[in-house]
Amino acid sequence: MNTPEPRTILSLTLLLVGAVVSTFIVSELWKEDSKPAHAELSLAYYLDQAELTGTGPDGKMLFQVWTRRAAQSLGDSSIEMDEVQMVYGPPTALPWKLNANTGRIPADASVIELRGDVVAVSVTEETKPTIIRTQRLDIDPTTRQAKTSHKVILEFDGRIINATGMHANFETNELQLLSNVNGKFLP
Repeated sequence: MNTPEPRTILSLTLLLVGAVVSTFIVSELWKEDSKPAHAELSLAYYLDQAELTGTGPDGKMLFQVWTRRAAQSLGDSSIEMDEVQMVYGPPTALPWKLNANTGRIPADASVIELRGDVVAVSVTEETKPTIIRTQRLDIDPTTRQAKTSHKVILEFDGRIINATGMHANFETNELQLLSNVNGKFLP
């Protein structure tokens, strides 16, 4: 029996090592390709054409929200909303209707965050409505307070007032404009 030459042994060894390494690389690439490109479960749930109702500790309704789409994430259990309509009617004061492009309710429901073209309209049959326009409005449903640090346009009785920042109490219908207040009063 002839013993193979050292060059032949070295060549066969290198071929064997190359085959093992290339098999390992191909199997790793195949594993990466078989994984989905995104997380399979990024939402806890979502609803189309949803209606959400918030109640206080006494069980009385605090607010109603209608949204084209509501989604709750697994990460923080907050609810994200698109095309939001809200009726906020404190029991002793006049109701308000609000619209916004988007909204968010954190897991603890301590605030309702409305974003993008927010319009709040007082609903009354006796007087002309008061209209508040802003890009962001945060509402605390338990204290019935609303606030923003963004630009605000307030319209009532033919008057238009511009300001930056606002605090509002929907229970007492009091409104405080914070800075850069200027207005236009028509006869």
